[in-house]
Amino acid sequence: MSGKKPEYKQIVFSPTARRQFLNLDKHLQIRIKTGIQKLSVIPLKGDISKLKGRENQYRLRIGGWRIIFRLTDIVQIIAILPRGQAYK
Repeated sequence: MSGKKPEYKQIVFSPTARRQFLNLDKHLQIRIKTGIQKLSVIPLKGDISKLKGRENQYRLRIGGWRIIFRLTDIVQIIAILPRGQAYK
């Protein structure tokens, strides 16, 4: 086996994102939590796109939901929104 060990990043929720997460039903919380946990491993895994016009901001798509996050030395979850509200 060769290759580098994966790098792990800390995940931090903004107060708004934490509130949005806690307001979801339990089944959806589990799906989103699983997707967010994948953000801690570099290289990132999942359906991720860089947001145009926003510095260091990306989105993770999980079904009809969008997780907006900032990627620096940590992963900061900014918002958890339905698709129609995510880009306003």
